[in-house]
Amino acid sequence: MKKYYTIESNAWDRNSEIRLGSVPAAIDKRAYLFDEWQYINDQEEFIYFEKLGKEMPDIYTYNLPLVSARLKDILDDAGVNNVFYKPIYLYNDADETHLYYLMLVRPLNCVVWEKSKHTVSEFSGLKKIVGSFVINDREVGNYKIFKIKDILNRFWVVSEEIKEKIERAGLVGIKLLGLPEYYGL
Repeated sequence: MKKYYTIESNAWDRNSEIRLGSVPAAIDKRAYLFDEWQYINDQEEFIYFEKLGKEMPDIYTYNLPLVSARLKDILDDAGVNNVFYKPIYLYNDADETHLYYLMLVRPLNCVVWEKSKHTVSEFSGLKKIVGSFVINDREVGNYKIFKIKDILNRFWVVSEEIKEKIERAGLVGIKLLGLPEYYGL
């Protein structure tokens, strides 16, 4: 059985905290919420941001799924090919500009729900993972990063190989949890 880890923004890392301004209308909200690549073009966009910490985070998963150029390089070097990237430049009043990428990841129907802690939204019918969960390896195949299909949670899942590369590179602002440790906020 392969080991997987959730990856998302680390809300407790105040050293690498940012706040984004409004998302440009050219970025279709439904497209990035549901990973519908066909509605997103690959032209660069600019988004204003406030830098609240000392460092820039390497991942941002709150209202828009962004990864730093450093994290994108790790995924590229690992041969990840099931993602779509759109260049996003973050800028602020201090004339700082940082290249990020809106990252859309192909969602998979791979959770063994009978062995996973979850709830179901009465409003949408979508599931929310609220504790430890189990992945069916056969549904994942050779993917090294993926999103879980039809859930409310805002995280991706990465392989042990990707987790180790992230840790070795010293990326910041990232919360990585093994599936048994996940506690779903």
